[in-house]
Amino acid sequence: MIQDAIINELQYIPEAKLFELYDFIHYFRLGLNSEKKAVEDEFKIDPEMCLKTLAKIKQGDFSGFTEITDIKAHIESLKNEAN
Repeated sequence: MIQDAIINELQYIPEAKLFELYDFIHYFRLGLNSEKKAVEDEFKIDPEMCLKTLAKIKQGDFSGFTEITDIKAHIESLKNEAN
């Protein structure tokens, strides 16, 4: 397992350098966590918007609905509208 290999390699690092290594690993992990959070937030579902959309569908109002062929372009378009 890779974690075991990393732990094994730690034996060969001078103790004075372990603080630098710890800082690197710690902030690397924090960066990964913030990237994950950003992705999760980007695709968060807006319950109010869902309810409004379902109400429109229930009433048979399909205006504003289109076929989306390029999801990335559509998301960028929505982001631009929000700004």
